[in-house]
Amino acid sequence: MKVVIETILNIEENRGLCKGEFTVRTSDFKKDPHFAVSVVAYEWIQKQWRESGCRAMIIEKVTWNEENDITEIVRGIEPVVEDVLPF
Repeated sequence: MKVVIETILNIEENRGLCKGEFTVRTSDFKKDPHFAVSVVAYEWIQKQWRESGCRAMIIEKVTWNEENDITEIVRGIEPVVEDVLPF
């Protein structure tokens, strides 16, 4: 499933709008479209953050297909860190 994701990010008081087309797994989209797109948006925002030098960032707005606001869902996503410690 192809969707258009648009982000408005505030990186150290510099606001920027980015827009891109992404593929979301159809099976995930059918289960929960907002969450499936939010995960893709979160990954893209993390890439933008790394490209900006990991500076302080505020997610102001995230939408998909120009009408679905998923800002709060994206803000609530926490990265999954696998526990590979031997104890």
